[in-house]
Amino acid sequence: MIQARRICLFLALAAVCVGGVIGSCILPPHAGNCDGICPRWYNDVRVGSCRPFTYGCCGGNGNNFITRELCENVCRDPENNPDLICGVFCFVDPCDTPCPNIPQATCFRLCGCRAIWIYNGEDVTSRCRN
Repeated sequence: MIQARRICLFLALAAVCVGGVIGSCILPPHAGNCDGICPRWYNDVRVGSCRPFTYGCCGGNGNNFITRELCENVCRDPENNPDLICGVFCFVDPCDTPCPNIPQATCFRLCGCRAIWIYNGEDVTSRCRN
């Protein structure tokens, strides 16, 4: 299981505390519940970089960063996420089989032969194991 850490960052004279950072970095972008237009960045695990998206200014999830630099420092820095440098090669893609209990879940390959399944922004990996 991915161990989340709390990282508190001071931005624009306001303290913003991001909880469960590493777990948040694998979530899909979520626009939130409001109709605002707030440019943000999210970590895209499929392409391995931080990408822009439009946030509705409230709600959403933790994969939501004010700047690209902040996104990269939190999600792409090997010191914060050792899985980025594990160097393990897997002969069978861990995402080849769907989650039997939640077929709608999206599989995200982590380091080597490890994978997690996400459904509605929640890690459901434990419910996908046989």
